[in-house]
Amino acid sequence: MALKSPFIINFSEIEITNQELVGNKIYELGIIKKLNIPIPNGFVVTSKFFQEFLRLTKIDKKIKNTHAMCRPELSGSVDKLFQPVQQAILETPIPQDLAVELHRAYRQLSGSLKNHPLNVSSSSIDNRSIIFSDISGDANFVLKIKQIWSEIFNDPVAVAVQKEIKPGITGRISTDNQITNGKLTKEQMDKLFKYCDAIQKYFYFPMSVEYALSNDKIYVTRINPLTETHGYVKKDFQKILAKGVPVYPGIVTGPVRVLIGKHKNIAIKKGEIVVLSAPERSLFTALKNAKAVIFDSILPNSLNKTLYKKDFKIPTVEGIRNATKIIHNGDIVTVNGLSGEIYFGGLVY
Repeated sequence: MALKSPFIINFSEIEITNQELVGNKIYELGIIKKLNIPIPNGFVVTSKFFQEFLRLTKIDKKIKNTHAMCRPELSGSVDKLFQPVQQAILETPIPQDLAVELHRAYRQLSGSLKNHPLNVSSSSIDNRSIIFSDISGDANFVLKIKQIWSEIFNDPVAVAVQKEIKPGITGRISTDNQITNGKLTKEQMDKLFKYCDAIQKYFYFPMSVEYALSNDKIYVTRINPLTETHGYVKKDFQKILAKGVPVYPGIVTGPVRVLIGKHKNIAIKKGEIVVLSAPERSLFTALKNAKAVIFDSILPNSLNKTLYKKDFKIPTVEGIRNATKIIHNGDIVTVNGLSGEIYFGGLVY
């Protein structure tokens, strides 16, 4: 299954795309949808869309030229230097081909009368978000996207566009301590607990789940790791062995199997975490038994990553320099495919 477009991605397509195109927060929502947990419908204006907008309008050159002007003695006025760039982003029309694609997605989501309110929010790697709620009208919709772009123009960011739901009840619940605010019915609580169990099983780590009840239906609107949680991990689990680039999410623990050089007809045991320098086509069938994969190098291109994620769907991290040297056969490690971190040691259940 191929993406219909690298510029506009429906939430149903997020699973097969590159995390870099949509950012962490939106990618997590895509995983929630994959788990058949209701989320507000929507689509993503990808970081590639923004980059293409900058390229076609030549604003990327203005950004580059402005960076060239920045010097230590001007540190106090750097923000002023970039104000013309930000103004250009706000005032420059979106090129026609991109605009047609954007407005088509907008009409499909907001309805033929274009009157269903939408939420527009950024999704970036470090979890910062800019959120605009209750947005109606296509002109206002485009303006809010541009306002997000103008604020984070140095870090091409994806933008999530979702139908706004009118919640009767909102709340937050931890997947490892399932206590609600007491305003839900037993049936609604059972449904929410079921969603929490599915999220906990997928990510392993306890998560904070934000939810909303609208028209008697529970929606998950956001999830975040409970980084402050204690008691789930050993002390040595907190030691980061290495950090790379996440390819496919999920958190797993297992024994390491290091593969160096070319391999043919090799058997990989279920539950092993495989470490290798680069992807090898001859290993693809065997790798499907692995619990996780760590690559020394970066996967060659976005197409390879898309195909890899479609075929394997196991926690994967790339770009761990010297992984085959710093991680050894038999080591017990935990792979966090969401953050790209490799920890020494394992989980305690």
